[in-house]
Amino acid sequence: MEATEFRAFWGVMVKSWRVFTSYKVWLVTDIAMGLFFVAQALLIGLGLTGERNSPALQKLTGYSDYVTFAVLGLMVLFFGMTFLSGFVWSVVDELYAGTLESSFAAPMRRITFFLGNVAMRLLLTLLYLILYLVFFKLLFGISLSPTGFLRGIPILFIGSIGMIGFGMAATGVVIYFRDPGPFISILEMLVFALSGAMYPIDILPRWLALLAKILPYAPTTDALRTAVTHGYGTASAKIAYVAFVSLVYALLGFLVYRWSERQARRVGLKSY
Repeated sequence: MEATEFRAFWGVMVKSWRVFTSYKVWLVTDIAMGLFFVAQALLIGLGLTGERNSPALQKLTGYSDYVTFAVLGLMVLFFGMTFLSGFVWSVVDELYAGTLESSFAAPMRRITFFLGNVAMRLLLTLLYLILYLVFFKLLFGISLSPTGFLRGIPILFIGSIGMIGFGMAATGVVIYFRDPGPFISILEMLVFALSGAMYPIDILPRWLALLAKILPYAPTTDALRTAVTHGYGTASAKIAYVAFVSLVYALLGFLVYRWSERQARRVGLKSY
């Protein structure tokens, strides 16, 4: 059974890769757009603060260097958005192509279908992040040691459990309503605004800061930054909270998705 699921996973991944590479300029465009986005966000932040090293930022976050603070946050954001967009757009693309019903009728677990689509995006995202780190190391001279960077990877994967759950819940909404409309764009903008990537969430109004803390993105970002700078001991409470939030969203995502698909089958929204 496991071998069959792996073959199905590999087949979905290969299909996604072939679709992606059939459009020759996508790889270059993705790298360029991501690079321009990050560079623009950094320059806007530097322009607003007027300086790279900020005592106010140091007091709020423990980071005085805004560039290092933002680069670490954007790494978590891009990684997390891969799951959200990967899960949601794998359904939307199949909907637009008219192949969702046949894909779901294939003899494989639903999570295999989704992870197969996400895996290719995730590999590309990791490639992009490496390129971005090299670029900003050369451009801004960010002081990220390899040891500190490696400390952040386990936290990133703990947080990814919650991000997968959040992506599953969002996918359930898309499946239920079939036409996602502006839902995806609004959700992606909300995640960006509440991720804590470009600014500490403590500067937000209290209710927005609370919302940011109950989503998996900002807690993961905060724990990763603390671990990279101060080690696991200092970040232990934050890591435990990330693990708790991730487990909650993993369960929530599973339940929301299962409910939405049952509803879709019952009322014929998907022509099952």
